[in-house]
Amino acid sequence: MTPFEYLSVLVSIIVGLALTHLLSSSARLVQQRERIRLDGTVLAWLGFLLLANIQIWWVGFDRRSQETWTFFAFLLYLLIPVTAFLLSYLVLPDLEEHGERDLRAHFAHNRRWFYPLLALLPLVSLIEETVHDGRWPTDADGWFRMGLAAAALAALRARGARFDLWFAVSALATLCAYILLLFLRLA
Repeated sequence: MTPFEYLSVLVSIIVGLALTHLLSSSARLVQQRERIRLDGTVLAWLGFLLLANIQIWWVGFDRRSQETWTFFAFLLYLLIPVTAFLLSYLVLPDLEEHGERDLRAHFAHNRRWFYPLLALLPLVSLIEETVHDGRWPTDADGWFRMGLAAAALAALRARGARFDLWFAVSALATLCAYILLLFLRLA
């Protein structure tokens, strides 16, 4: 077993837990649709986080040839799926509870944590890549991640459900374009 194979198990578990929450919550949204007030913002972030978690696992394949790992380098690498995991739990409430659920109110309650964590996700990814490669990425991939971090921090200062919806839909569309342009094939 290579070091990458050993270390990727923990990464896969964390990504799997995030995906489990998002997918099982999606099923509960359908099952409990009579008592849950749906919200487009939350649904767009749900789609974004589903894709983001899968993309995190997908690009992890790039580290397969890395033979030497330090504990610090692994912690940086691990912080990427951990951040996505936390975002996945912030965007959707625990839907096993009984009673009415308002997804918009839940998101509004968590947005002060959601947007900084959303900004942290690409920043940690950039820092991890810089540590790994020895240089700050200045390609389209790096610019996308810097743009997402800046937009998430700006979103924290903006107010209103319309803005949150616009930003969530824009982020989802941009992530789809990002994946289509840069990550369709394993290298």
